[in-house]
Amino acid sequence: MPDTETIRARRLSLNLLGDGFVEAVADQTFMDIARRQCNSTHGEICGQVLRVPIVEAAGHTGVGRFGWKDQHASLLSFSGDAYLNEMGITSRLFPDEVTKLCNTASEPNNQPGPDGLDDVDHFARFLRASKAPSRDAQLSETPTVKRGSALFDKIGCVTCHVRTLRTAPAGTKINGDTFTIPAALGEKTFHPFGDFLLHNVGTGDGIVMVMQEHYGRNAYQITWEELRLDKFRSSENKIRTAPLWGVRVRPRLMHDGASLTLRGATVRHRGEASRVTRRFEGLGPADQKAIIEFLKSL
Repeated sequence: MPDTETIRARRLSLNLLGDGFVEAVADQTFMDIARRQCNSTHGEICGQVLRVPIVEAAGHTGVGRFGWKDQHASLLSFSGDAYLNEMGITSRLFPDEVTKLCNTASEPNNQPGPDGLDDVDHFARFLRASKAPSRDAQLSETPTVKRGSALFDKIGCVTCHVRTLRTAPAGTKINGDTFTIPAALGEKTFHPFGDFLLHNVGTGDGIVMVMQEHYGRNAYQITWEELRLDKFRSSENKIRTAPLWGVRVRPRLMHDGASLTLRGATVRHRGEASRVTRRFEGLGPADQKAIIEFLKSL
């Protein structure tokens, strides 16, 4: 039986696979998805686009897509944040400890190697090179799963769990011109089953992101383009749509890991997703099972 840390590591790694493609999606693509959602549901489902600071490019912002609160647009920013707040390792991006109590180590802890890159750089490179989770090819061809796939779209799950996204062209500069999309990531179509936008689905934690925690102690001293703090405050009960690729091998579901079954996670959706959940609950047992089997193929 795997221990808690092993399960946590597996969840983390599954959530990071393929994120190089997600980073390479143009900001405008996410804005267009949000607008289409709102229009097609007459304002019932409206994904929130959150522009967030890009830590490695002071003054620049991008559309958030990483983290439960969409707190980062860049994998390098996301990596630096994780190194500090998950592991207590400072870097050039986050040079200050969360607390100075009993701290005797020199700062930043994470220093560049002979190649000029530090661990945060290498970790971000690793994430960008990771392969997107694949489907269960055999299961996905069964009649039940194909019917479940059609029902998934019909009842409206696909509104937020968007099947297909496409990355910007190779050579495009993103993240405040600090990263150029390589050929391996440029103009690629992928299937995350997620919109990477913020939604209120009834499971929000009421937490508003703390600027200093995610963007450094000097976050408020920097003038960030297009940054609106009221947008951050309005997201307190919203959570990023979890992409469903690889969901079949996740032991715990939803942002808090409190749902243990695919059906349990499905019926837990409320808020913006209430109507879709009622449609699911109104299906017969065979059709509900078909949707669950479809999810097991992802």
